[in-house]
Amino acid sequence: MSKMEFSDLDFLNIESMNDVHDKLKSNDCTIALIKKLPKNNNDKNQVYFHHDTSALNSVYDMTFDEREASTSLTKRASNPGRLIPQAIFNEFYWLKRDGSREKVKECKAITYHQYPETRLSGFQTIHGNMPKAMSVEYTKSDALKPRYLVLGATDNGVAIAMMIVDPLDKFYSDFKTLKFFQGSKICKLLEIEHVSNNTEKLKNLLSQKIANQSLKGCRLLSSGETAPFTGTQVHGYTLEHALGIIPNSNHDGDILGIELKCFTRTKLSLITTEADGGLYHENFNNFMKKYGYLKGEEYRLTGLHRAYKINPKTELTLKIICFPVTKGLEEKDITRKIYDPSIPFSKQMNGMQVILEYSNGDIAASWSIEHLMNKWGAKHNEVVYVPAKVVENTIAEEKEEGFLKRVVFQDKVLWCFRSTVENLIKAIHDGIIYLDPAPKYNEMDASKNKRRTQWRLNNIYQASETLYEKTETIMLSNER
Repeated sequence: MSKMEFSDLDFLNIESMNDVHDKLKSNDCTIALIKKLPKNNNDKNQVYFHHDTSALNSVYDMTFDEREASTSLTKRASNPGRLIPQAIFNEFYWLKRDGSREKVKECKAITYHQYPETRLSGFQTIHGNMPKAMSVEYTKSDALKPRYLVLGATDNGVAIAMMIVDPLDKFYSDFKTLKFFQGSKICKLLEIEHVSNNTEKLKNLLSQKIANQSLKGCRLLSSGETAPFTGTQVHGYTLEHALGIIPNSNHDGDILGIELKCFTRTKLSLITTEADGGLYHENFNNFMKKYGYLKGEEYRLTGLHRAYKINPKTELTLKIICFPVTKGLEEKDITRKIYDPSIPFSKQMNGMQVILEYSNGDIAASWSIEHLMNKWGAKHNEVVYVPAKVVENTIAEEKEEGFLKRVVFQDKVLWCFRSTVENLIKAIHDGIIYLDPAPKYNEMDASKNKRRTQWRLNNIYQASETLYEKTETIMLSNER
């Protein structure tokens, strides 16, 4: 097979890793994972890429198939069997030689927990193209040359792939010096020098709009008008107003793809992910009547639930369970275990759930690992925590217009980068993150029913060291 038969999706004679670095940097990538492909890796055979799906989810924006967790009617959580979870890359592109991109139809990451392995499948573009070097025809030909699959990622988890074919000697030596990615023995990490324009833009915005400022409590309406606001979330809405954010307008990050969390106390709500299993998910009304308490005309359920400590009020215990599998293990021998942080995470992901278990073993509510990965992944890899203080407004003219509160912002913010679902699970296991629910159920008036799942932590400054790979205290006045 001659070089002329390769497509414009194949990169031949790459001189060094610097060439790859520069091409991906120009496409806004901040990281790349690289694997040397064996002969049998092609578009018909799944490409084993990493042993840990959660590690890939921390880099790439993926959507996992969510399977139903064990129900409240099942004692001690049933064996989930040999379901094979998979995730779809929400955006996956092949990079072309001319620097443009071609979008892939649907690239999947399929997990086999018994090995464990995560394999990639589905490399054709929306135009039916793919690198010639990925074809069965090429891998079976006598012209087969060394191949490397490079999978770059942007800040927001967009996957940008390169197919490297028969690179020069310098590339080989560069590849050998790269470190392996998160415990892998085949997948190497290329870190790309990159300063996000969005990060710098947001620093400048915060410096100009809120640093050391006192602003009237308000919110931005969809019409573009400013409205007074005095509720408990006045600090968050006032921050959004200052930055021109319409509330709930963007679920992929509050601004510029970066998540903003404004707080008045270091104890704060981290996420509000609802259960996807158990009686809570199946029948909220019955859940509230069974586990809640009656106050007036409403059933309520409150109280802190930390891992492995029974709540005396609800008799519910928060636990992390899994059903580890190994190659050759029969399904009847798969048993429930308690998550153990000393064991590799990838070996415990089969059937992993965070559960609320009643004293008799029933599962009141559960959160599957797939559900949690969909809520805690690459799209939340840059978060800014903004401290604020709410005070009474003493400016007469503003008070007459209904602006009864003012929000005082500091000069410093906490900037956090990169997290994984393993970090989240460990924090729940260690009691750093706990469940603090506050749902309500009214049998007579459904309009008063409210699901409210709050995953809280006591001190964001301390917890951030566990949750994120990198944290920085940014003095906004230095960004002017």
